[in-house]
Amino acid sequence: MKTVRETVALPDPAEQPLVHPLDLVDARRPFVVSWWGSLLAMPTVVFFLAAVLWGLSNNYVTPIVVPIALAVGARLLATHLRREAWAYIPRKRQDSTQRVPMRWSIIRSVVSTAALLAGLILLTLWLVEHEPDEGVLGYILGSALGIVILMVGGLVWTASVPPRLRLLLDSWILQSTRLVAVGAAILVGCLVIGEQYDFADFDLSNVLIGAGVIIAIQAIWWLTCLWQFRRTAARSAALHD
Repeated sequence: MKTVRETVALPDPAEQPLVHPLDLVDARRPFVVSWWGSLLAMPTVVFFLAAVLWGLSNNYVTPIVVPIALAVGARLLATHLRREAWAYIPRKRQDSTQRVPMRWSIIRSVVSTAALLAGLILLTLWLVEHEPDEGVLGYILGSALGIVILMVGGLVWTASVPPRLRLLLDSWILQSTRLVAVGAAILVGCLVIGEQYDFADFDLSNVLIGAGVIIAIQAIWWLTCLWQFRRTAARSAALHD
């Protein structure tokens, strides 16, 4: 049986030696779909889904299992489609250093911020209605503080490290806007909850655990993305040597 090989018209190597999936009609669609799919795997979107399910369900399993399963599935699908998009281009001509358009970064930042804000609002409303014990509130308060610490840390990192180490973070302006919006939402939530509880009565260990868990989750996400980026960059450099 004869193997049918599909060919794709690539740009002239003399004019454009390196090619990105966005430069090709056939490769653009799976690449774009993979990018949108990766949004569902973002920690902020997972948090939003968990907050929604937390309010709708009457158990502690659904808000954890369902968002994580969806995030893992979205991540696997996005990875598969991204590989499919890059398969249209010979390895020696792959431009793995090209970044996505700025408007994509803005959309990603808006989705991430909106998901985080919506999740915080839903969680605050749930807390006001159900009045959980101080241990649960301490853990949630620590998680909120962990989010702020991550955002401030991202700003410091962006302002102090070389550009090649900022690829996983948005621009300084986008990060600042997100910090102001999310910080304001957390402050309002603390003020609302503070009318019913005395924060001085919270166990510090619960607060620290909440902050540690959220920071660890985001750190694992960043390290995974960084590992994938460096592996792709190293493979590209080896092919072009």
